[in-house]
Amino acid sequence: MIKIIKQDDKQGKLSFTTDMSTTVANAIRRSVLEIPIMAVDEVEITKNDSALYDEIIGHRIGLIPIKTDKGSKEVKFKLKAIGPYTVYSTDIKPSVETDYKIPIVILDKEQELELVAEARLGKGIDHIKYSPGLVYFRHNIEPEVMDFVTVDSEGKVSFDEEDLKEKKIPEELLSKIRKLKNSEELEFNIESWGQIKAKDIFLKAIEALDENLEELNKEIK
Repeated sequence: MIKIIKQDDKQGKLSFTTDMSTTVANAIRRSVLEIPIMAVDEVEITKNDSALYDEIIGHRIGLIPIKTDKGSKEVKFKLKAIGPYTVYSTDIKPSVETDYKIPIVILDKEQELELVAEARLGKGIDHIKYSPGLVYFRHNIEPEVMDFVTVDSEGKVSFDEEDLKEKKIPEELLSKIRKLKNSEELEFNIESWGQIKAKDIFLKAIEALDENLEELNKEIK
């Protein structure tokens, strides 16, 4: 069961509670890096009078989020600017179609920057520039309980029963803490970088996981 807490397509955020196990949630989280995403793979700089090396500018261009549509495999971009001017990701032509205005370099008077970039589909397991966003989950724990429990990297909750008794915690609060040990409800959070919607990150991660499981099933047979 999934219950939406917050969905904001403009900010690229999605939060929901779910009764899926931490094992399944973690498998989906890891599968996010197997979603095909568009990112700049090659940059050819023909003119650079700025204070930054070509490698630094190329690195910054590579990390700019590019809208990834179904069917897109390769896109070429151009960038030409003359100072005094601050060059942003919005100066790239054609538009990368994401809303972020990311600074690339500051050009002083008469300094120039000219380059051609080529974007291709890739996966985050090969390079983080292909990551579509941030995905994390945790047990749906009330703030008043957080100080008395520990949550590991897989979202499992633990606490020291003897320590809780020594602190003489009210029975009502103690009951809430004990229930967490067998609780299945997780809070799942997704923040998109802009290449695809937060909702699609979740759905495509499930597709990627399903494909990997099918491949594993074939290998076992």
